[in-house]
Amino acid sequence: MTLSTQDKKSLEEIHKLFLEIEKSWVHEASVAGESPKLSSLKAKILELKNSENPDVSRLADLQKHLTPEMTLKHFVSFGIPIERLLHKNLQDDDFLIVENDKEAAPEERLPLVFVLDNIRSAFNVGSIFRTAECLGAEKIYLCGYTPNPTQWKVEKTAMGTQEYLSWEESPRLLECLEELKDEGYRIVALETAASAVDLYEPFEIEATAFVLGNERFGLDPEILKVIDEVRIVPLRGRKNSLNVGVTAAIAGFEWMRQWRQKK
Repeated sequence: MTLSTQDKKSLEEIHKLFLEIEKSWVHEASVAGESPKLSSLKAKILELKNSENPDVSRLADLQKHLTPEMTLKHFVSFGIPIERLLHKNLQDDDFLIVENDKEAAPEERLPLVFVLDNIRSAFNVGSIFRTAECLGAEKIYLCGYTPNPTQWKVEKTAMGTQEYLSWEESPRLLECLEELKDEGYRIVALETAASAVDLYEPFEIEATAFVLGNERFGLDPEILKVIDEVRIVPLRGRKNSLNVGVTAAIAGFEWMRQWRQKK
């Protein structure tokens, strides 16, 4: 059944309360007895029994299980039926991070950079920022119309990693690659080209720049003429390419694995 306007409004209010309590869980758990927010949540859930939609009205029983003694894991599980009725698709950055982050010291950074050319999706760019920082990569270069971390969607997906990772905008990809070559970087394109080498073949373990192009069109042919090598992630399914953010992560961690073995 389709949700009525009133049901949707009630579920949205309940979902909002669920998220607020989840994000302040340490504080909520320290309150003796039932907190005001939890009491309010239970009351709103109980009101769902008046709904004419059976999928909504049966959720009223959830309030019986919401007790001050429950764990965060149990609390989150009770909110999932609400999310599904509302067709909520949580992003990775919507989840609560419970461990403190650590900042890698500059000397621990890998001699690895990522060069992004005309990447359209802010989500993909933010994802690559997060991957690169977690790897301990040195820097990210943003070429063409690739969005930068000052844009909200990039910042949101990067989850603060843009504060710890150097990045630079370089309007022209070719000039950026020439400068990196002069600095001693080996330029490796991640592309589905006929000449591409299997990603899992041994790398020349030296300062490396991974280059990724537009999600739909890839890198321009003239760019492929100036890079040192092209690598491809081997696939066995019907599709012949991966999301650019996923490709960057796979390539980065395989390079790091080989680097650690030869270090």
